[in-house]
Amino acid sequence: MNKELDTAELDEFFQLVENGEFDEDYLEVMPDLDEEGSVAAPVVQKPVFKFFSRIAIAASLLLVAGFGYWSYRKAENIKQQSTYTVVQVPVGSMKIITLKDHSVITLNSGSVFKYPAAFADHHRRVFLLKGKAFFQVAKDTTKPFTVFSAKLSTTVLGTSFTVENYRNYGVEKIRLFTGRVQIGSRDKDFAPVLLNPGQQYIQSGLSGIKSIFTNTTEVKPHSEDGTLEFDGTTLSEALIRVADYYNTDLHFDQHQLSSFAISGRFSNEPIEDVLHTLLFTHHLKFKKIPEGYRIMK
Repeated sequence: MNKELDTAELDEFFQLVENGEFDEDYLEVMPDLDEEGSVAAPVVQKPVFKFFSRIAIAASLLLVAGFGYWSYRKAENIKQQSTYTVVQVPVGSMKIITLKDHSVITLNSGSVFKYPAAFADHHRRVFLLKGKAFFQVAKDTTKPFTVFSAKLSTTVLGTSFTVENYRNYGVEKIRLFTGRVQIGSRDKDFAPVLLNPGQQYIQSGLSGIKSIFTNTTEVKPHSEDGTLEFDGTTLSEALIRVADYYNTDLHFDQHQLSSFAISGRFSNEPIEDVLHTLLFTHHLKFKKIPEGYRIMK
């Protein structure tokens, strides 16, 4: 029905509402209340921002914890970089060390080697304080590996070479078997020396010589059982190695004895027997003194 009510009809309708004429009809269509007459509590919507606030707080705590752990690890790594292990090889033996970067170092009898508990982020540095060592360096182009001896420093990325440091006699030798090395020095006027496989550099006093040694496939970088081996070695170098091997001092004229050559192999023999064998051929003798032995004619 689309008929609109006029003013008089509308007044009559509202008068009926006020008089309660439609109350029964209203109660019939409305749902019954429960026995206690309670009304369901209104639904309260939790603000969305509270949820995201909790996430933000949790993320902040994780960030702080992560930063704290990173700071701790960094401080611990720096501490390890300044913590060193010093290895001294007993007379007549040899020792093999594997570093954290998987580089392998073989130390000869009487050698003294120093290395950190952890390497720095951008370099690897170790120290051959005395003796001879064969280095098989794990390749890492981001961390150059440097061996410091008396005056020289030998830097590589990944290769195999020997370093000999006879500090009491002012002699250092680097021999390269594979890869490339760069040799530096504490001396200001020293020009860096580059070695290729089969080349060696010998520093004696203030002078240094770069030369070629015997085919790398025929030369052993170290003895397999810690023995002393000489093959056409100058007597001067042989005596230096004997002194280092037995951790004693030998007094002799290096220049005078460098013209003599010697060959031989010695394994855990008394030093006096070794000296007698080396010197007898060249009609030389030795004398025991408080600080070691003196070589003379």
